[in-house]
Amino acid sequence: MFEQISMFELLNPIESRFTYEVKRGSGFEGGRVRIYCASLNLDVKSLATFCRKEYGIGGHSSDFPDGGRGFADHNAKGIVIHDWNNNTDEEHNWLEVAKEIKRLIAMNDYLSEKERAKVQSVSKQNGGPAPMPIPCVRIEAVLA
Repeated sequence: MFEQISMFELLNPIESRFTYEVKRGSGFEGGRVRIYCASLNLDVKSLATFCRKEYGIGGHSSDFPDGGRGFADHNAKGIVIHDWNNNTDEEHNWLEVAKEIKRLIAMNDYLSEKERAKVQSVSKQNGGPAPMPIPCVRIEAVLA
């Protein structure tokens, strides 16, 4: 019939693995700040290109918020989330990643307080919005 859920689940739903991975950023120091600043200067399609360069090719193992374990693989096409428990893959292209980043930023759920302070400091130094950053990883030849 109906599945019962607790009030706690309604108030604090487990975020998706995709959202969790996007919120982690590129994995490079200052990556989320660079991505945030880029998002202020770019449309979604251009942000997708920026993210492809910023994340580069690589990945990491992950403990997901729902208790699962797996691996997040960053490649030329996007992010692939491998679920080791269920032996499944979840693929997201860079345009989907950019859209999720824009959504999280609009909800004020992308940067930490410390990262927000850094962006404000840079903006104050520039006398305006934070400048357009350069991606941390330069692998255009590999991805072309």
